[in-house]
Amino acid sequence: MRWLIHIKNLFFFLLQLFFDLLLLYILFTLIGCFWPRNKHEVKNSSGIPLLIHGDGFHTELYLPVEDSLHLINWMNWFNDDTIRKHQNKKFISIAWADADWMTEVAANERHRFSTVAEIVALPNNNSIMHVQWRDTVWPLKQPVTVKRYLSTSQYRQLINYIQWSFQTSDGKPIVHSYKGFYGYDYMYKSTLQYGLFTTCNQWTSNALHACSIRTATFSPFGWGLFHQLKK
Repeated sequence: MRWLIHIKNLFFFLLQLFFDLLLLYILFTLIGCFWPRNKHEVKNSSGIPLLIHGDGFHTELYLPVEDSLHLINWMNWFNDDTIRKHQNKKFISIAWADADWMTEVAANERHRFSTVAEIVALPNNNSIMHVQWRDTVWPLKQPVTVKRYLSTSQYRQLINYIQWSFQTSDGKPIVHSYKGFYGYDYMYKSTLQYGLFTTCNQWTSNALHACSIRTATFSPFGWGLFHQLKK
């Protein structure tokens, strides 16, 4: 019977450890969401438009396919004949996500327990860049959209951050899957690793930080960075 007592003690120890770690994560998230980066952002009244769009769970960046200053044409940068059918679209939407999670969504499958467990427990999960070609902002449930105008230097910084996030071969993004959700979206391999502290919303927050826009220090959920964007 002694082994049963040991198992019971181990179970309660692990349960207590789980709740302690969960509490620390929640506290870390709250502190990070209310602790801004680029606190003294100077907002531009004109420039290259950037839309930050999300629903509290997931966030995306919307950019013109080609900006008015011709700093980049995203369609040309991808240099992919498969997506040329979208060349007349106005916007490119770019987001980052866990590879297994997005693949399961695209296949209309239920998320496996192992996928969720890996995101929670492992810091080095494979990830993808999710790219959409659109004329309008996707109407998410309970959406929040914030607009900023970027200067030339800000946009170049954002371009560098986005391009750095893609795995490339000969300067061309490497395709993960042409099968997206809607018929106008695609997945590309990313250089980054997904985890509990490096989520899709943290990627967006880091992108905003890279181009000197006010954002949260740590924001695994979308509401944290939107809280700072609205300041």
